[in-house]
Amino acid sequence: MKPSRVYLDTNAFRYFGNAFEKTQLATDIREKILISPLSAFEVFAQLGDEDETKADLVLRQIHALRNWTDPKHAVLLPWPDTMLQMLWSQKHVEDDDFRERMQQSFNVILTADSLTPLKQAALQQKKMMDDFKDAMAHDFKNMLDDLKKQQGKKETQKAKLVDTTAPWFNGIAKRAKVDANSKKIPEAESLLGAYHEFEQSKLQTALLIPKYNPLSHKNRNDIIDSEQLIYLGDPSLCMLTADKAIKSKVVKSEQAARIIVATPENLRDATKAEAVLRNSLGT
Repeated sequence: MKPSRVYLDTNAFRYFGNAFEKTQLATDIREKILISPLSAFEVFAQLGDEDETKADLVLRQIHALRNWTDPKHAVLLPWPDTMLQMLWSQKHVEDDDFRERMQQSFNVILTADSLTPLKQAALQQKKMMDDFKDAMAHDFKNMLDDLKKQQGKKETQKAKLVDTTAPWFNGIAKRAKVDANSKKIPEAESLLGAYHEFEQSKLQTALLIPKYNPLSHKNRNDIIDSEQLIYLGDPSLCMLTADKAIKSKVVKSEQAARIIVATPENLRDATKAEAVLRNSLGT
């Protein structure tokens, strides 16, 4: 069965800003697009770029939101921790304060004609995303250090045989603020298949590289790719991306079929981008 709704990762979000800067996406498709707060915050933060030309381009890409979605009625996905809580409990979790703040950000940015009034807000967005990445990177580092201590140097060389699911599972329960005993590990693996597989790939790679640094720029950026996959726990959703690397790390999970990879060229072209969306959603 085809998914009925779609969300964009950060790069796809920006590519759509090129494709729909002057062209409107068909209404029936616009209604099926949800907005990932991770993508939106990442792009909003780029408004603080010291290069005014780059920042101005980002502003135009954000303004294009008005052509590929309806900002006043667009459905905003929950923050990842809240989404984990909802998926685990299978109940709706209110997060009105977050949604209200996000809506305010949209309103300010979409009505601003210049970068000047947005600089301070963009810097705040950047700090928030940097803090989030730092927190997740340190959690990953702690989990990695614990695994290395448990396995010892000799066992670490056999890292491909190491089952890293249990610490991942406990970390999920902690983030979701739930009792880990309320769900069995296989249930969580099935519920968060794509996210689990991506994280296991990261851990296995990290265990095999002695000087692996979770806090490096590249590895911190991988955090956002990983966190985007949490939303695939909702079977009605698919994710649109141009990043082949994400798909390469998720191959066993049934959720892999809902990671839609398109070329940057197709996502920058309004007609081709709409075709990708229609094919993904079966409309």
